[in-house]
Amino acid sequence: MRRRTGFLTVALLALGACSRPHLQEPPWPAPTPLNRPAPAARGPQQPTSLWSEDAALTRLYRDHRAFAVGDLVTVIVVETAEATREASTDVSRQTDVSAGVSSFLGMPQHYGLPDLYKSGGFRPSVGASTENSFQGSGATKQKDVLRMRVTARVVDVLEDGNLVIEGRRQVEVNRDTQYLFVRGIVRPKDISADNTVSSIALADAQILYGGDGLIASQQKPGWMYRVLDAVWPF
Repeated sequence: MRRRTGFLTVALLALGACSRPHLQEPPWPAPTPLNRPAPAARGPQQPTSLWSEDAALTRLYRDHRAFAVGDLVTVIVVETAEATREASTDVSRQTDVSAGVSSFLGMPQHYGLPDLYKSGGFRPSVGASTENSFQGSGATKQKDVLRMRVTARVVDVLEDGNLVIEGRRQVEVNRDTQYLFVRGIVRPKDISADNTVSSIALADAQILYGGDGLIASQQKPGWMYRVLDAVWPF
């Protein structure tokens, strides 16, 4: 009976190791609803007009850059951040204390005893010396480089004509998920002729990049290490 229980336990552990890890939902904000304005009324067009909606010349000279709610624009994410911080502390303190009593309430200094130690009298004294020092130093250095592309959607057009864009991208490869979220405000003139815009031109930019899966889980310390690190007093 015990042998069967052991085999069953080993089989359950093996099945658990082969199971697909649970991937968390990316922490990006909820999608912004599209507030499409009502289409403007169009006047009658002449059948022989060169600028009708279906004319080839109309499509040839049309501006293909995003300018209305629902249009798409490609965001070229190029972000580089580098920070360095150093700090050092050196604190020391030394204290010397000494005290002596030559007479106390008229008591004799010898108590009728010979001066055995040739000290010249009985003078109780107290002395103490303390020294405290602390030295500490620390340095941090961080450098992040992100280069990606994501197609965003125009979710709103502000009164000044600027466009509010929002885009997200999620890619899963070999049980590892990578996600990218971009949101910001862009001026129409910052959009190039090929309908792309750099992330540097985004105002109030929100760029979230992360991942979940096997690679991300291997970069995290185990639960026992986290518990000991939280309760360790030193």
